[in-house]
Amino acid sequence: MGYVVTVGGVTIYHAGDTDHIPEMENLQPDIALLPVSGTYVMTAAEAAEAAKAIKPKIAIPMHYGAIVGTEKDAEEFKKLCGGETIILKKEKP
Repeated sequence: MGYVVTVGGVTIYHAGDTDHIPEMENLQPDIALLPVSGTYVMTAAEAAEAAKAIKPKIAIPMHYGAIVGTEKDAEEFKKLCGGETIILKKEKP
């Protein structure tokens, strides 16, 4: 299940745990958070295709590096996605 929220005029799409589904193509968010680990969700390549279909101004990969997936998945997404892609990194304690 995904969510679309608007805050201060900026539309944010949080895809949740999903594959590239046709309903995404009706969205045109400013920011899209897309899962990229490939386990239970899209691979980096599938997420990049989803980003190209929904055309967000900024794409942010998520759902990697904790339970499944690695930072390599996020980097692959960024490479394939083109456009403005931001990888949010965890701060080390």
